Amino acid sequence: MTARRRAGARPARDGASRVRTGPRRSSSPARLLPAPTLLVLALGLGFVLRVAMSFAPLQGLWGLDTLKPWPRPLAWAVVGFGALGFVPAAARPLERAMDGLGAFWERSDRWIDGLVAAGVGLSLLRLGDPVMFTGDFLTRVSQLILEAPTAIVFPQAAPLDRWINIELPRLLIRTQHMEVMSALHTVGAVVGAGFAFVTLRFVREAGASRGGRVAAAAMVLGGGYMLHFAGYDKFGPLLLGIALASYGAARLARDGRGAWALGLGISVALLAHRSGYALVPPAAWVLVQAWRQAARIRARLPLAAAAAAILATALALLPRAWRLLQTVDREQNLPGAPLGGGPAGVHGLADMVLRAGDALNLLFLIAPLWLAGLAAAWLARGAPPAAEDRRGFSLLPVAFVALVPELVLLVVVRGAQGVPRDWDMHVAPALVVVLLSVAFLAVVWRRCGAGSSLAPTLTTALASAVALWGIHRSEPLALERIDELLAVRGAWSDAAWARAHDFLGERALAHQPEVAVREFEAAIRAAPNPRFFFELGLAHRMLGHTDEARSRFEEAHRLDPLRSDSWVGFALLAMDAGDYRRVVACCESALVISPHRNDAKEMRASALRHLEEGAETATPSP
Repeated sequence: MTARRRAGARPARDGASRVRTGPRRSSSPARLLPAPTLLVLALGLGFVLRVAMSFAPLQGLWGLDTLKPWPRPLAWAVVGFGALGFVPAAARPLERAMDGLGAFWERSDRWIDGLVAAGVGLSLLRLGDPVMFTGDFLTRVSQLILEAPTAIVFPQAAPLDRWINIELPRLLIRTQHMEVMSALHTVGAVVGAGFAFVTLRFVREAGASRGGRVAAAAMVLGGGYMLHFAGYDKFGPLLLGIALASYGAARLARDGRGAWALGLGISVALLAHRSGYALVPPAAWVLVQAWRQAARIRARLPLAAAAAAILATALALLPRAWRLLQTVDREQNLPGAPLGGGPAGVHGLADMVLRAGDALNLLFLIAPLWLAGLAAAWLARGAPPAAEDRRGFSLLPVAFVALVPELVLLVVVRGAQGVPRDWDMHVAPALVVVLLSVAFLAVVWRRCGAGSSLAPTLTTALASAVALWGIHRSEPLALERIDELLAVRGAWSDAAWARAHDFLGERALAHQPEVAVREFEAAIRAAPNPRFFFELGLAHRMLGHTDEARSRFEEAHRLDPLRSDSWVGFALLAMDAGDYRRVVACCESALVISPHRNDAKEMRASALRHLEEGAETATPSP
């Protein structure tokens, strides 16, 4: 290795990856089956499973049946497009077009990456979620509408999540007079555009070239995590940090540069969510290897700066992360499976099966082509290294160090609202899987040839993305999807089941109060909650059932006298009866408990106006 190379000088660029996976083994899997053929089989298996689960009368495989709610003609059209990549007559011209586009892309890669990222951002701005069933999206919208304190509603929010996804939308609402949803969409679209640009740069550094670059771009931009940027960006900064760190790691392995991206990416991930600590060990491994490669002090200074930034951020946030792990995570995100009574051994086995099934569903939902990535990882073990792969250092060990903790999180962590609803909690592990899949596919395509695997990679990635985006964007399809998810009772705990029905009741409350009554009663039967009784009282009030409404408000107050909901309910009934003094009293009781409640403030102000007008009317004219 020359002195210039040891100093981290950038070698001539030839469009190929510098990610080395080790020497060829005598028992290479490529000898048993040609690499392109194995990749096509893996792609075909994933696609066939998706089609079968979408059209077969089976339940429980919600990560694969994303076409089930679609109208049948449109669903078959999506299937037909995905299948084109496996038809030689259609695949050959498609691959020629991909090769030409990829060659043009390489000549102006930064400009093209920027244009694609801008297009992604504009698309995200228009593709908002009209249902808001995922995660705590609806709670975040309500918090911004009610201007509730973040420390009370989201005490677990990480600094970067709070600044970008709560305080920045509030600033846009105040200064630009945006609606709440417009502010959230704007922030999510900007973060999503940045994420798209960084992931496309990673595709380049991973070594995907020409047609492979187009296919790899479809993989990273077709993942289910992209839905997260369309108005609900809770984990968006975390995803951006992971992508930036991956880009930096690939550059460091290739030419000794990119320490700034690695250090900044890991710091952003730590500031965005406590799960960012899982990325610290692989980052440390990359920095150590890069330090060994860089013999000169000048080349080591950026590495030392990156390591210092990561260490300082990790230590500063560690007490808070440990506290949240002991409180929020232990109580809400690390529960057992939704199982009933029975022997402990049976419970343990059933829990393992359920968790494994949830993990597979999550992978197929968020990282649709993960089977191809798995096949590529197996093939890359024995593929002979190309000449350019001998530069830099291998990222195969760091891939293992990065993947294992993310897979553990994928299996262990369970959202309080049920995995089918809280799938957003798992976007980070899924992104790691996708980025590693792209890196391994780039290695196999370069060393063993792409064969006929490029076209099916493109078409299946796009078909899977279209199927998921269709459910996300269409309110009727999304509601039908929710009904199908709730039909699998065993996938939900009682509390998660109740919260899902509560969500449906809230949606029906304004225009279909009779439907809301049924949904709230279903939630109460599964897991009684004072808030559910309050909302059931609201539904009965809208139907004109005053006595029923009062009974439900009283039950809510009995279950939790320190909640302000029941006092708001009593104030509403008093307003209906024209008892404005009682309205004022009930609203003041609610504000003592929850000073931020705008609805109580507005009702009290309205009642006071009525009392003043009544006093003026009662006073005789001089």
